[in-house]
Amino acid sequence: MEGYNWMKVVDVMTKNPLVMTRGETIGQADALMTENRIRQLPVVEGSALLGIITDRDVRSFLVNSSLHDPEERAKALKTEVGEVMTAAPLTVSPEDDLRDAVELLVEEKIGGIPVVDVAEGLVGIVTYVDVLRCFLNRLDEERP
Repeated sequence: MEGYNWMKVVDVMTKNPLVMTRGETIGQADALMTENRIRQLPVVEGSALLGIITDRDVRSFLVNSSLHDPEERAKALKTEVGEVMTAAPLTVSPEDDLRDAVELLVEEKIGGIPVVDVAEGLVGIVTYVDVLRCFLNRLDEERP
């Protein structure tokens, strides 16, 4: 990442990401992630970030529910996101150095970090896919 110190989170983040509210269900979160081929959904109240729900959270929760009993699975899918989400997740600011965000992704072994602006609340999410896409674009630009 040397030579990329000038890049900011805002340069690569996904702006206005899809979100959930804490009262929506695990089934809805699972469907939204599957349909949009994403792995993380910030959980908000208005523009305030409350937490994050990931595909891993959903899978772990459903595995711990009885998958063999259709009634138990249906009940699990109706569980509110607020009961399963990670509350108060790590966040970055749009103006943070991209290098710092990438280090967080690597050190914490997470796939995405919500981007929060003090005045505006949640403004985006930066994921490992965003970073890889940026890197791929740079490789293409530097190709002879």
